[in-house]
Amino acid sequence: LHALLLFPPRRGLQGWRVTRLDLPPIASCLYNGLRRLAHGPGPTYLMKPLLAWVLPMEVPRIVLLDTDTVVIRPIAELWAEFDRFNGALIGLANEQHNLYQKDSGWTLTGKNGGVQLLELRAMRSSFKYLKLLDHYSSGHAKAYIGYLGDQTLYTHMERSAPRLFSQLGCEWNRQISLQFGFANRTVHQCFRRCGILHANYNPLKCAAALMQQDPSCENW
Repeated sequence: LHALLLFPPRRGLQGWRVTRLDLPPIASCLYNGLRRLAHGPGPTYLMKPLLAWVLPMEVPRIVLLDTDTVVIRPIAELWAEFDRFNGALIGLANEQHNLYQKDSGWTLTGKNGGVQLLELRAMRSSFKYLKLLDHYSSGHAKAYIGYLGDQTLYTHMERSAPRLFSQLGCEWNRQISLQFGFANRTVHQCFRRCGILHANYNPLKCAAALMQQDPSCENW
């Protein structure tokens, strides 16, 4: 397990590898451009597309989970999704509501940032990825990122460069929120056996915390 902390404890954390949350100059420049296009928690979320330059170079890839997720099936099954990347850098599941589609006139397919597979080594060496980040960071894309941060950025980037993204199945980010009011079953339904549950709505986050203590079927 790896912990990113702005102020790491001097004695570290037992059982964890701790890295100071510190961006190198180029990544810091990109981040400063991106965060001015966001509000609320959005700037914090926008650290995630830059983790390749925060984590140690010897870390080649990671599975990144939001704190309001509950792992139901073995995480090794999700890790195996890296084998399907075929040159992609980032693995994401779609948003299970149609907010992005409606707001864009049905030109965007929303991505959710709660579960991410990041090919860090390939991200570090990809000129195309850096160029795309700069395109949005500089404002040339004329896209406001807003409250949802990284997932809105990914949604726009995926339209510009779809080959950089690998599609995760809905079962690996089973979102239980309908907070945006779009109860369209063709968007929200998922017939596959749940792998990760995502309580992406404040009134439901307590349920995620309880399930993290004991997610077994016997308990629920």
